[in-house]
Amino acid sequence: MAAKTQSVSRPTQRAVENPVGSRSAENTDTHLPGEQFRDVQARISERAYFLYEEHGREGGHALEDWLEAEQQVLNHSL
Repeated sequence: MAAKTQSVSRPTQRAVENPVGSRSAENTDTHLPGEQFRDVQARISERAYFLYEEHGREGGHALEDWLEAEQQVLNHSL
C-alpha cells in the first residue's frame, strides 16, 4: 500500500525593510565610534604637525609634540 503524503503549506515570504538602512536614514548627524576615533586622531595629528612646524621643524620631539597635541585636542573637545 502506498504511503499517504500530506502537503504542508508554507507562509508566504513578506518583503522586510532593511533595518540598517532605515536607521541610517533616521539620524545622519551621529558618527559611529570608529569614525569619532578617526576624527579625533586626525585632529591630533594635524595639531602635532602644527607644533612641529612651530618648533622650526626640528626633529627629535615627535613624542612631545604628539602628547601636547593630544592634550590640547582632548581638552578642547570636552
